[in-house]
Amino acid sequence: MNFEYDIFISYGKTPEDVDPTQANWIQKFCHYLSVSVQRLFNENPTILLHDDLRMRQNTINERPEETLKKTGVFIVVLDQAELKSQNYRSYLEYIHQIANNTIDQFTGNSRIFKIMTGPVPEDLEPDFLKAAPCYNFYEINRYNKKPVSYILQNGHLPDNKFWSKLIDLAYDIYNTLSMLKTGETGKNISKNSHIVYLAETSFDQQENRDILKRELRHMGFNVVPQASIPNNSETAQAVINNYLNQSIMAIHMMGAFYGDFLKNSKYSLLDFQVRTVKEYLESKENKRKPYQIIWIPNDLKITDQRQSLYLKRIKREESHENTEIVEAPLEVFKTIVNNKLKELTFKPENIEKNGHTLYLLYEPQEKQKLQEYIDLIKERGFNIIDNMPAHKEYYSITEHINILKKSDAVLIYKGNSSMEWLNSKIRDLVKVPGLGKEKPFKAVGIFSPQKTTDKSLLFLRNVTVIWNEELNNASIHHFLDQIIKK
Repeated sequence: MNFEYDIFISYGKTPEDVDPTQANWIQKFCHYLSVSVQRLFNENPTILLHDDLRMRQNTINERPEETLKKTGVFIVVLDQAELKSQNYRSYLEYIHQIANNTIDQFTGNSRIFKIMTGPVPEDLEPDFLKAAPCYNFYEINRYNKKPVSYILQNGHLPDNKFWSKLIDLAYDIYNTLSMLKTGETGKNISKNSHIVYLAETSFDQQENRDILKRELRHMGFNVVPQASIPNNSETAQAVINNYLNQSIMAIHMMGAFYGDFLKNSKYSLLDFQVRTVKEYLESKENKRKPYQIIWIPNDLKITDQRQSLYLKRIKREESHENTEIVEAPLEVFKTIVNNKLKELTFKPENIEKNGHTLYLLYEPQEKQKLQEYIDLIKERGFNIIDNMPAHKEYYSITEHINILKKSDAVLIYKGNSSMEWLNSKIRDLVKVPGLGKEKPFKAVGIFSPQKTTDKSLLFLRNVTVIWNEELNNASIHHFLDQIIKK
């Protein structure tokens, strides 16, 4: 679908009413946004400003509705003072209706994007806009807790915080416009992406949250929530649970401040999100169990007594099977999140129903010695899962366990590897029934000139274990025959 205008930017006030500083900010914001989106599209986006719309209305008597129907996405710069005007609120509702009614087939993200240069009280923000993605072009001063807008001064380029937020907005506009025009997602976002719930945090960790959000999206994950969590506990719980129904991971980033209480709750939003996820994980009704990671920066300077007590309780009570508490620098935390997501999104290789599946375990230096026997095993009709696949450097622990759970048999080749390596693989075989393996192995073959002294092998019951000192065709055939007999 083609549009006469890609982007409409609304800022409410008429030119004579706009404060000169605000007018300059909006002008520069529009310019920088145009440049950013242009780089993504490799063409100039068509942008319609609120003033241009008024001019068309006054000079050629064009109805605003007809112009806005030809527009792709809508950016509204919300101003606290302006929102007190009923006329402006009605105008925003008018934009909302057009954005939601003009394209029946669009099932993508919101076509409206909110820009805030300062905080807007929840009761002042119109309900119909609360679900729209919000981009805060301001930060809260850590010491006096007053909002500070990102300054756009004449003759000076914006600072990095402004650019980072603007690029987030540009990518989201680009993806939405791509879906509107072609039906396909744009950069970084896939229709089949896994979803990560990145909990809202206190103002002192907002920049770190934005950094992590960008990296998650760069890796192809859809990150929720896009809009702010409601300030009412009952509504907030329903919204969070809905996100958790779709998510593979819930991430919480703890800051130095506990925060204000939610309405109808004795907990802050920071605390409430952790409690809601915990209840969700403990509920027997919820089959999907996202993995939860709680990050506590190791350099937090806490002056809020409530938060100090809360973090002590978190460390004492919240760590359990599906929850991990990480107290480390940001870069270490991001690495842990990245590695865990790789484990959670790993899909075991397809295993054919006809034929046996054999998991082959060895160290990289032994690959050449095993190649001819791998061909022999395949000729016998076995499906081989190789722990040194060509398309990746290694399997993670979770991937390794998942393969063990699905394999009919295991062949371990020690070669010149250490006994410590061999014993660790044997212990994995013993542990896997307790980790969810439903059927015992049909056979385990261990090719090693030395026998293990590890006592764990005694617990591998009802499994045929074949020891061979040398690897040759006869020993391989004997091992495979034992699997087939089972």
